[in-house]
Amino acid sequence: MSGLLRGLRRIIYGATAPKAKRYGETSTPTSSTYYRGMNEDYRWFRQDELVRKCIVSNAYFATTAGYETILEAENPEKYRQVEERIDELNKTVNMDLALFVAQVKRSVYGKTGFEIVLDEDDYPRRLLSLQSSELKPDIDEDWTLTGFTYKGKKGFYEPGEVLYFTNLQLEADMLGLSDVEPVRSVCQARHELLRENFPEIARSLWAPYVVLKVDTGGLPVEEAERVVEQLAKDAADGDATARIWLGVLG
Repeated sequence: MSGLLRGLRRIIYGATAPKAKRYGETSTPTSSTYYRGMNEDYRWFRQDELVRKCIVSNAYFATTAGYETILEAENPEKYRQVEERIDELNKTVNMDLALFVAQVKRSVYGKTGFEIVLDEDDYPRRLLSLQSSELKPDIDEDWTLTGFTYKGKKGFYEPGEVLYFTNLQLEADMLGLSDVEPVRSVCQARHELLRENFPEIARSLWAPYVVLKVDTGGLPVEEAERVVEQLAKDAADGDATARIWLGVLG
């Protein structure tokens, strides 16, 4: 009966894309270049070229082989159709890209998740990347996952509605560790040195200077020395007379 109802809905409404629970968000940190108030670890991933290069390179080598389904049954041919169906679903949701994104985001935040958006046949249609800083696993007193809090809404997702990854999960709380955390102070120091202090130092060291030339030909020695001394004094004092001398005698 449920299959018939799905078929009728497809005929009446058409094959529309399934609607995700994460819907109607008006902001995401990905599109912003305004770093104030941004998650600190994500900020340094965005701002620091070394942090980004290290994390992206690690994610590339960790996922470059792509996703592959391996049957460990004694009679693999018996489950070949299952393998093919899983591979088809993984291709539909672009699992290779999802794994790359997951590796990057769990290195930055320590955790990351994707909403599993189902089609009308209850098969995965897409994986929608969630804001890791807004996603928190809900654990009961027996350390059992009961759901996920998202953007402050407890139980917004059921356990099976999120594909969840952690990085260096050392406890049963399902909260991993950020790889950026240990280098926050180094990133701050590099930023201040290269982006703020170094330009000021460069301006001080490479300040523009003026070469003054005086034609003393035809002047008596004593007069020529007096002119040069006066010009040097005016230049050192920043006096406008130096510019006049330069214009007349240069």
